[in-house]
Amino acid sequence: MLRPALVATTLSLATSLPAHAEFNFDIGLGSEYLKNGISLTEGKPAVQTGLTYIHDSGLYGGLWASNIDQKDNDIEAEGSAFAGWYLPLTESLALDAGITHYDNFGGDDSEGRGYAEGFAKLLVNDAWTFGVRQSDDFQGTDEEHRSLESAYTYQTGTFSIEFYVAQHRFLKTTETANYGGSRDDYWHFRVGAGRSYNNWDYRLKLERTNLGGDYDAGTAITFSLHRFFNF
Repeated sequence: MLRPALVATTLSLATSLPAHAEFNFDIGLGSEYLKNGISLTEGKPAVQTGLTYIHDSGLYGGLWASNIDQKDNDIEAEGSAFAGWYLPLTESLALDAGITHYDNFGGDDSEGRGYAEGFAKLLVNDAWTFGVRQSDDFQGTDEEHRSLESAYTYQTGTFSIEFYVAQHRFLKTTETANYGGSRDDYWHFRVGAGRSYNNWDYRLKLERTNLGGDYDAGTAITFSLHRFFNF
């Protein structure tokens, strides 16, 4: 998010910046763009960029964008605007909550697909994350959608290893709000390794869902390289 997975990575990096780095800009290239484990570029590369502002109070906000390339629609890009509050509760617990608004651009298929998604995450010892994301109008379907997710990140120096699992679910299925006929949910797994060094961020991920080929969402291995600028 703010979450896509790559948006969540951006926020994770941003909240770890020193207090004087109030603005964070990044631009990078990924071998593929996966959102909730589903490919939005169908094996093709994605150019991605974002801008984040962080206040000393823990409030933050920003913008993020990536190209999209799918054969069944003429959408060219996805953009998001997000705002949230990172609040330490104790020495070992912190709360991260906010909202992200997504929109699609380019072509007739992009119309009416914008939606907002609220999120809340509990962070434990800067390693465990337990979160929920929910939208009342997911991708313009007029139906509620919820994601329950959990992750563990092992950090040593500039290197990190992430283990992630999530359930993505329509709370009610309709003709347009489903994952293959009457199916209302699916599971999403990810294992990733990364390094942040000298304002460069490298990520290698293996992602898997239990969806079929109709969603181009089986097993995918992706690599991304981003350059961050703090000012």
